Amino acid sequence: MSIPIALTLAGCFIAAFIDVRSRRVPNALTASIAVAALIVHGFEGPRALGTSVAVMVILTLLGSLVYSRGGIGGGDVKLAITACGMLNFPLCIPFLLYTAIGGGLLAIGYLLVRGRTRASAVRGMLLTMSGVPGMTAKKTEGMPYAVAFAFGAIIIALSQSIAPFLRITL
Repeated sequence: MSIPIALTLAGCFIAAFIDVRSRRVPNALTASIAVAALIVHGFEGPRALGTSVAVMVILTLLGSLVYSRGGIGGGDVKLAITACGMLNFPLCIPFLLYTAIGGGLLAIGYLLVRGRTRASAVRGMLLTMSGVPGMTAKKTEGMPYAVAFAFGAIIIALSQSIAPFLRITL
């Protein structure tokens, strides 16, 4: 297992553990992952470092948009930025896809455990996505989405080691 994958896996697991307990992803953790990504890719050369910075800048822009629409928490956006910066391009793309799958599974499980009906879940999602002032769902305790990032990191680690059939080629 490569150093970037191992560090991403460790960072996502720590974030998931903290997120489950407190519904927060600490800034110190995401900052540490970002600094580690810059150091790791700095040793790989200017091209790898530049690509890592570009990945983080692009995800900062996209993540800010998703966060501003209420789609994901700020700590989760920072975790996505730093984890993708650590994995670098092109491995960050399958990581985000597997994280989205993990997030879907997490949402289904969360709805089943929390007992929300499908109609109320869909209504809340549509109200929030509408963007009309005053037309948002009631603020509830969010899902610990760092768990989905840990899922994505696990699948990436497996795909790059013992389960190459999980690789997504671009």
